[in-house]
Amino acid sequence: MTNRTIAQALTKAQQFEDEDKFEQAYECYKYAHELDKTDTEVIQKLAACAQMLQYHNDAVNYWNLYMQIKPEDPVSYSQLLDLYFHENKYEYYMTRAKLKTIEGRLPQATDDYKKAINNTSEEKEIINARYLLAQTYKIIGKPLQAIDEYLKILDHDPNEAVYLSLANLYYEEDKSAALNILHQAIERYPDSDNIKEFLCKIYLATGDYEKAEKYAINDFDKIKSLLMQEKNEQAFEMLNKLSEKQKKEPQYAALMAEYYYNLNDNEKTLSYIDIYEKANPDSPLSSQMRALVYEQKGDEFNAHYNWGKYYIKKNNMELALDEYLNAFNENQKDTGIIKELINLYSAIDDKFACAEFCEKLVQIDTNDTATLKRLIKFYEEQGYEDKVMDYLYQLADTNERDYETLLKLAKHSQKNRKIDDAIDYYEKYLKVAPNSDEKEEAKKQLNMLTTGEVSDEEGLLDKILAIFSKK
Repeated sequence: MTNRTIAQALTKAQQFEDEDKFEQAYECYKYAHELDKTDTEVIQKLAACAQMLQYHNDAVNYWNLYMQIKPEDPVSYSQLLDLYFHENKYEYYMTRAKLKTIEGRLPQATDDYKKAINNTSEEKEIINARYLLAQTYKIIGKPLQAIDEYLKILDHDPNEAVYLSLANLYYEEDKSAALNILHQAIERYPDSDNIKEFLCKIYLATGDYEKAEKYAINDFDKIKSLLMQEKNEQAFEMLNKLSEKQKKEPQYAALMAEYYYNLNDNEKTLSYIDIYEKANPDSPLSSQMRALVYEQKGDEFNAHYNWGKYYIKKNNMELALDEYLNAFNENQKDTGIIKELINLYSAIDDKFACAEFCEKLVQIDTNDTATLKRLIKFYEEQGYEDKVMDYLYQLADTNERDYETLLKLAKHSQKNRKIDDAIDYYEKYLKVAPNSDEKEEAKKQLNMLTTGEVSDEEGLLDKILAIFSKK
């Protein structure tokens, strides 16, 4: 019923507009808006009608309401720019900056935020513009400029959110500066759990575990700080007191692994690492913990192997390659590490190194058809016919009914003038291949080889080449 009433109001308003009775149309739109204050079609028509009637403040309010409901729609921004241009330069530049933001033109948006700041003396407006300017600088990768804006905000509005934003910006580059800001914050907001948690995080990262314990808020951080100080009994007591819900969290498994690592119980440590990894397969932590366990056990191969996996997950291919090569040097017969090296060399597009380790793999696993095919493709691209033939023979031995390989062997034998081999493989191919145009072509080639037509042609070519090679 409401929708029908709104529809009727809109129809009536349109009739009034057609008759240039904009005041009556405006009243109809206001009536429809009262029925549903979130209907953006009504709000848009109401704002446009207010603009037509030069009800400036109403138009601004309705377009701002439309913007709040549909912030990604540029129509309200464009209209507000017209409304603000002559009367409110601060709002004009703020709106233009927001429009550029939704259009993805963030560097240009920063210029408009600065112009907005220069066009007002109101402290609240300046602070609002600086917030948005700082956030934009952070997004476009200008942390120093963002920090500068937040510091200016602190002079007038030292609130908790600003301190935390500054600490986040400092954290990656300068943890001591982050600590300095957070200690200023904790003096002003001594009961803030957010600030305490951030302090704990930094102290854990920098190895000051006593202070991490002091600021720890949640149980997991407290246990972590205790374990890092090797206060194992206290940590284990807390682990046992965790709720069943907490014990299902991945962090619980990680902390249990750390506890047993402190006790040199490698088997239990590895079992909890497995549990953690199932819940977080992409986390580098499981590989790091395994590497430390194997170092403790004196297992150099598995230590290097897991450090390699750790660096892969950290997206540091150079260090990953070093670790994988160290693992390979510890055990050159392990197909797992050879496959990891093949994948890594492939990822960094080192085709020749990739081929080198593919060769090592098929020397150990002679039936690895996927790697044999990979080697054949590589050496075909490089034009190394001898290598191509070697691996085609090896591939054919893995499956006598692999007609695609048999046909390749026939063609390459023919190309290299190994006529007897070419005839042999064409015949084997024709016995097992399904009917196709390719099979018909293979029959023709076999017929030419057996009747000597190809040999005669090749003999004539040799004679012609010999003539041109004479001095």
